[in-house]
Amino acid sequence: MIPGAANIASRIIERIHAEAPPVVLPVFIRALQIRPGGYGEGDELCGVKVPTLRKIAKDNRDIPLEAVEVLLASKLHDARFVALVILCLKFRQAPKDVLDVYLRNVRHINNWDLVDCSAPHIVGAFCLTSGEHDVITRLADADNFWKNRIAIVATLAFIKTEQFVLTLGLCERFIHHEHHLIHKACGWMLREVSKRAPELVIDFLQEHQDLSSITRSYATEWMRKRGGGQGSTS
Repeated sequence: MIPGAANIASRIIERIHAEAPPVVLPVFIRALQIRPGGYGEGDELCGVKVPTLRKIAKDNRDIPLEAVEVLLASKLHDARFVALVILCLKFRQAPKDVLDVYLRNVRHINNWDLVDCSAPHIVGAFCLTSGEHDVITRLADADNFWKNRIAIVATLAFIKTEQFVLTLGLCERFIHHEHHLIHKACGWMLREVSKRAPELVIDFLQEHQDLSSITRSYATEWMRKRGGGQGSTS
């Protein structure tokens, strides 16, 4: 670790605390399940709004990666979010280094917002530009639903370039996954595919009648809003 990395991280955490509201809104606690028995149990939360956290990240985008790692190890959820946004901002300049930091600290990427703000822009972007999909494959193979969510959400980078095979393959693989957050993520990705290739999603839904109701509902949301009789896929 470079000298001063911990001090840099501490300074950023101090700024997060300075931006915190007097009371954390209950909706944040519910959404992130920061409670006994919830998947966010043990986290600390300031409840700073996302635009403010992104501003803090932008203001500190030039800090060294060693300081980002310190920030990622914080118990403060808001600090980990800032750290991940900084990594996203650094990705274009040093994609492999950023990916290495991300994977080395993946145990700290342990809530849906942390996954969703980072996976497409780091894991997905790296696999897309390098042509190496094994990172996503390893995450999908892991016995950890956060790593599994990183894998499926990372495919958003492929969807945006109208490459759908990886997404559809993972959605098929996760049909019987035990965690609802994976079903939500699969539904979200299918919804994004439907905006570009609705016929692929219609075929997928018809072929896989055993999809969870969560996945199916998310997947058909955009098509239902657009009309055209897509409700028949449910």
